[in-house]
Amino acid sequence: MSIWNYMRDAKARLPLIASGSYAALATVVFCTMLAETVFLYPNYFHDIPNSLVVADEFTAVVSVGSVMRPLGAALTLAAVVAVAVGLWAGQARLWLLASLLSLVSGLALLSMLYLWPRWTILFDDRARYTIDELSRTAREIESAHAVRLALGALTALLAVIAALRTYRNRILETAGTGGPRTVACQPTEGGPEK
Repeated sequence: MSIWNYMRDAKARLPLIASGSYAALATVVFCTMLAETVFLYPNYFHDIPNSLVVADEFTAVVSVGSVMRPLGAALTLAAVVAVAVGLWAGQARLWLLASLLSLVSGLALLSMLYLWPRWTILFDDRARYTIDELSRTAREIESAHAVRLALGALTALLAVIAALRTYRNRILETAGTGGPRTVACQPTEGGPEK
């Protein structure tokens, strides 16, 4: 196999692998966030500050951050790789860039700059705050988390669309066409039955 054939083959396969992996991971992260919202948040916030003490005890071994931070880092790395490969191959660039923008703004920046300091108030420094301040912080977290959840859904949706577009391009290239195929209807030998 010549180097040119190898490069052409890599240019056909890598975008599908990169965008497909990114789409799968973005979907897993979104579903994990959704499960966290449904199963943990009501338990955390139903009776502040007592529910926070119980939440501390429940998450003594593995906390949400212990799982979500590495998942978020892996998702960000997968997004950057998918965007780089998409730009290199010229496939699904806008979908991948839009997904990366949603990921960075909603999941990364909103989490790190706004939500993480508030979680510190509730779990690490809560003895320094009144119950009203803790309740207000919990409401702020719930509101910001709703935005983060919506942006997580958007990130996953855009990543899946990018993967599907890349897959479509791969199928069309494999079929040897540059565009959508049309199938002409051929009459049968005997003509239509009368």
